[in-house]
Amino acid sequence: MIAKSNLFLIIYVSLTTAFNSTLLFLGEDRVDAYVALNILSFYISYALLRPFPRLNLALKLLHATLLGLFTLIVAFRVLEVIGA
Repeated sequence: MIAKSNLFLIIYVSLTTAFNSTLLFLGEDRVDAYVALNILSFYISYALLRPFPRLNLALKLLHATLLGLFTLIVAFRVLEVIGA
C-alpha cells in the first residue's frame, strides 16, 4: 500500500507534468499561466487525498501564499480581458 503522502506526490507530479506539457505544446509563453496551473494541480491533489490531516503553521502559510498568488494572477487576467 502506498502512503498517502507518496500518492499525493505522484498525483501532483503527474498533473503538473500534464498541465505543463499541454501549455508547452500549445505554445504558451506566459509564466503566470504555468504558475496558476501548478497551483491548481496542487489544490486538486490536496483535495483528492488530504495527505496532511493536521495543518501546522508552515502548511497554513503555504496555503495562504498560494491562494493569494492565484487570486492575484486571476484578478490581473480578468482586468486585462475587461480592458481596465
